Amino acid sequence: MDKQSVNIGRPSITSRTGEEYVPSSKIRSAADIERAAAGVIDVDAKTTTYVVLACIIAASGGVLFGYDGGVTGGVESMEQFSRWFFPQTGNSSFYCKYNNKTLQAYSAIMHFSGALASIPASYFTQHWGRKGSMIIAGTSFLIGAIFQASAKSTIALLFIGRVFWGIGVGFGDHCAFIYTAEMAPPRWRGRLNTIVQLGTISGIVVANAINIGTNKWIAGWRISLGLAAVPGTVLLLGGLFLPETPNSLVERGYLSEAKGVLQKVRGTKDVDVEFDTIVLANEALKGMENPWRAIFRRRNRPQLCLAIAMPFFQQWSGVNGVSFFAPQIFAGVNALGSGNEGSLIAAVIVNGVQLIATIITVFIVDRVGRRTLLISGSCLGFASEIAVAIVFAVAAGTNAVSLPYGASIAAIVLIGLYSISFGFAWGPIGWLVPSEIHDLNTRAAGQSITVFTQLVSGATVTQTFLNMLCTLKWGIYIFFGFWQFVAIFFVYFLVPETRGVPIEECANFVRAHKLWRHVTYPGGVVPQNEVVTQMQRLSVQQDGSDVPNGAARQ
Repeated sequence: MDKQSVNIGRPSITSRTGEEYVPSSKIRSAADIERAAAGVIDVDAKTTTYVVLACIIAASGGVLFGYDGGVTGGVESMEQFSRWFFPQTGNSSFYCKYNNKTLQAYSAIMHFSGALASIPASYFTQHWGRKGSMIIAGTSFLIGAIFQASAKSTIALLFIGRVFWGIGVGFGDHCAFIYTAEMAPPRWRGRLNTIVQLGTISGIVVANAINIGTNKWIAGWRISLGLAAVPGTVLLLGGLFLPETPNSLVERGYLSEAKGVLQKVRGTKDVDVEFDTIVLANEALKGMENPWRAIFRRRNRPQLCLAIAMPFFQQWSGVNGVSFFAPQIFAGVNALGSGNEGSLIAAVIVNGVQLIATIITVFIVDRVGRRTLLISGSCLGFASEIAVAIVFAVAAGTNAVSLPYGASIAAIVLIGLYSISFGFAWGPIGWLVPSEIHDLNTRAAGQSITVFTQLVSGATVTQTFLNMLCTLKWGIYIFFGFWQFVAIFFVYFLVPETRGVPIEECANFVRAHKLWRHVTYPGGVVPQNEVVTQMQRLSVQQDGSDVPNGAARQ
């Protein structure tokens, strides 16, 4: 039986709330179900207000994380803030000026609390809806901003505030990706996955610019920290006033409400095809193995490895050290002005070019391909970091207080090149590839593992960066450059090119990779029945047929 000609019957599906639904006869084949659900076959959809707001929610979810990254390093370098809370800093060479364990713990605690929060966030988002996670994320970030902006002579409120920011990021990373993917028209889903990263780097740049202005005032750090309430409020309002996603409503059994929301979001009453894909996909999940058990099965080991390795290499390229601590890195760079203001301006430049590179990637990633961008980005990042190490070693040695003018310009240019390499490669694509490679059943679990790894890796880099900078000095760039070098070979040998591969075929495409197949299958032999997916089996069974074991569908 040809998979393109499998006719779907019209069985009645009963939800957990007792509602009954009969799939539409407009779906002609099992392949149509999968391809429509994946966005390969487009559905009739207009650019409605809900779609625009979904984009804003996606961006604000990224801004939560980005604003923290941009504002923290700048505030820590402000004289009034450091004198009140971290008086031990500022009396050494620019390598060791900010080497303070309490200061580093203040920076890193957000990542650690975010990693812990991401574990219950996955369960909460699935069982209580996307809106609830948005409300928790927005509220937590709002509370964190108030606590930190109102801190006085004790660091307790600062740490409590950053724990709340971590909770906001842990929940926000989940709901931003999922809410956007489920509310956007299918043809937009791939591109919108990069909006969260675009929001992240936008938040960094905005925070850097704000720090330049507030640096002139004694209590300017309070304004910088307090303005973090803005993206938190946007996400909170989205959770309060935007509708729940149709997918979440179907998942929890509210079928009639889900269809009504889908009609509003798409701007048309004719949503039968898309709604059937949501309902039937949810039915398919009911018969599948628990995703947290399934993702550790042998057949899912390639996806599990990539879900961990991609965010690992993303963070161990040293991006958090550059983004968070750009003002500290440039503390001895005098080319853009004396004092703290010059280092803040340099931070804006470095993160600004990363923003431009990320915007360009949004438009070229589906033309150029993931592997090409990742490998070229790693090559440029490796060369840039080695060059920075050489400049610092020659011009600053081990105890210099500042860099000469020419070396300052060279440092800004080279670290800017590193930021560009991250902006068009590991920044957006480090999130994109893990979101594409999982089966329907393991996709949520895989995303949770990716978020957890990203936050734990980021926390580790943030906690150790300033100490490593003081200990290794210019050698820290050799250290991060080494991971860029390893990443080149990892991508070349182990990351399949998923450009143009329908999302419902990506999991088997990864399993059949020339190296991963030896991890997935005994003897490295791909069984013919791997092309028969769970969705196809479900639809064939509804038609009264069965699929023989080992039968291939072409």
